[in-house]
Amino acid sequence: MIMNGSATIRNAAIALSHGSILAIGPADHIVKKHPGHRIHRLQNAVLLPGLVNTHTHLELPPLLNAIRAKAFPDWVVSLIKAKKALTSKDYERATKNNIETLIRTGTTTVGEICTHGISPAYLKQSGLRVLVFHEIISMGTGFMGHEAEISKRVRNSRLIRNGLSPHTPYTVSETVLHQIKKSAEKHKSKLCMHVAESKDEIELLQHKKSGLEKLYQLVNWDLALAPTGPSSFEYLNTIGILSQNLLAVHAVQATDSDIRLIKKSKTPVAHCPRSNKETGVGRMQLKKFLDAGIAVGLGTDSLASAPSLSMWDEMRYALQIHRKDGVTAEDIFRLATIGGAKALGLDKEIGALEPGKTADIIAVPLPQKNTGDLYSDLLRETKSSIMTMVDGKVLFHN
Repeated sequence: MIMNGSATIRNAAIALSHGSILAIGPADHIVKKHPGHRIHRLQNAVLLPGLVNTHTHLELPPLLNAIRAKAFPDWVVSLIKAKKALTSKDYERATKNNIETLIRTGTTTVGEICTHGISPAYLKQSGLRVLVFHEIISMGTGFMGHEAEISKRVRNSRLIRNGLSPHTPYTVSETVLHQIKKSAEKHKSKLCMHVAESKDEIELLQHKKSGLEKLYQLVNWDLALAPTGPSSFEYLNTIGILSQNLLAVHAVQATDSDIRLIKKSKTPVAHCPRSNKETGVGRMQLKKFLDAGIAVGLGTDSLASAPSLSMWDEMRYALQIHRKDGVTAEDIFRLATIGGAKALGLDKEIGALEPGKTADIIAVPLPQKNTGDLYSDLLRETKSSIMTMVDGKVLFHN
């Protein structure tokens, strides 16, 4: 069975050519019309577009239980302290394990935040489709040293593209943000930033008492360096960085005014509901974003703020908390496929099973219980992939 958007084709097949989808239709017809093509026969399976995990930090090992905190600033401080005990070997081991999890659970495209320079090489070996956002944390005045280091990590290729990740509005100075914007325009690279994640962030920008003063004290930053603005999105808009080219992660604290600004600037958003829950920052107003026509993708975030890197777990939780607002299981699937592709600027290549798009395809078990809503049935039962394919190459087959 093939599921693609609202369409379902039973006893179906997909013909591939040079890593792209050539045709989709009833199996007998496809086999007859395209003789000589490689045939994969999967019994009791559902073929779907590969899942798009728009936001990860694959270098981080499982730290969630060790650094849990009641407040977001305390979680940030705990993470910084926990990372001081980690070595390059820890980051390497975590990256390899996390990539295996992604592939096994059906993620075919990932938006990765690279902080320690470890993940690009392993992602290149993995066969996954990747947008690597190289993280910048700098309250200083210069970016060139970061740019020189980043250029050594991995080159753009068919499957891997490089971008930049100014960490947050309050951990990158306005001067450096302007430099990053100019660099992204020069190299035509995409940007990614954690934006409006916590109330503390907004309070800091409004020069109110905020728990993030603990962060500034820990890393020895002058609080006078903190940005000023009524909201994170309005601040970034004054810099001119809000656009289709910026992936805004979290957006939990986005106001109705912010949502209008996001829509007008066509800024896509990455939604990480389990991370938002675990760090205590609140619940994003997903339905308002979708109703506004904003491109929204789904992301697991890291194992420092989420219990797993399975998109199925993320999708299940997203449906659980947003169902009461009218969000459906099919909506959640769209977030995890074409929505994520749009958010990463890759929707012309991936996100749906259509002739001409690249063959990023997964197969999952046919649900044992049929309620008449296959999307809900899949979310209820699916834990892993039977087959994961990227660019026509099978990366995993169980």
